[in-house]
Amino acid sequence: MGREEECKDATHNIWDTEKDNKERIKGLEKVALEYPECMNPLTDIAELYLGMDDIENTIKTYQRIIDLKDKFKFIWDNDLGKAYLFINNYEKAIEHLKDFEVNGHDYSNGLFIAFAYLKKGDKKKFVEKFDKWITEDLEKSFDQHEYEKEIKALFNEKDLKFIEEIWDKYYEKYSNMDPYKLYCELYKQNYPKSKVDKEEFDDGDSDNDDFEIPAKLKRRQFEQLKAEYLYLDRKTMFGDPDDADYDNFFKLNTDFRQPFIFHKKLIIFHQIISKDNVFQ
Repeated sequence: MGREEECKDATHNIWDTEKDNKERIKGLEKVALEYPECMNPLTDIAELYLGMDDIENTIKTYQRIIDLKDKFKFIWDNDLGKAYLFINNYEKAIEHLKDFEVNGHDYSNGLFIAFAYLKKGDKKKFVEKFDKWITEDLEKSFDQHEYEKEIKALFNEKDLKFIEEIWDKYYEKYSNMDPYKLYCELYKQNYPKSKVDKEEFDDGDSDNDDFEIPAKLKRRQFEQLKAEYLYLDRKTMFGDPDDADYDNFFKLNTDFRQPFIFHKKLIIFHQIISKDNVFQ
């Protein structure tokens, strides 16, 4: 086993064995000392400090990453870009985040590129980059809360309000859309013809051997499954469910061969906004 793998194992072990974040930080500091060529222990430490709302130590840790960047054997442009963003070097942040956008993949990369432009004061570019990021996966419209700590750490009240206003436009657009039309949009997004390709799954992974693209639901099928999900969700929470109810609800939540569940978030949010009283 090489040192990179040893470092990853040691890092994972800290997360598994230490439940207190302060103890995790202590353990990760030891891993960082033992494997000075690896960046991931320090990025984990920065994220832990951020989760604890300790912005000062978050920034100090990101500064350590930047100060040591030439010593790292494995440089992650995505994390390095975020580090530069937190210490207000926006040009470097954009440079590394864009490099990663070309050569790597991270769910939040495009969002942090947009953030970097907003920190520079370029609202037009922020809106452009934000639109590009969010339209790649419309479920991101519902994800604002997942970035709450980063947004609060990076921006003042004026910019916070601006981000919220922009994000809310997408949330309102998709949450107010006819549920079946939204399902169709999600289906096209998750199963575009260009991706339904043997190479997409022929990577030697046995988990993909029996993968099948689920058939697109007709509106009637969609409404039936939506009603079933909402009914079982409310019954398991407030009613008197039996074992069969739990089994069926579990299946709807976990069976990824089920042609409805790839947009689980949609169902959860429409559970909240649905006007249909399907719980008897």
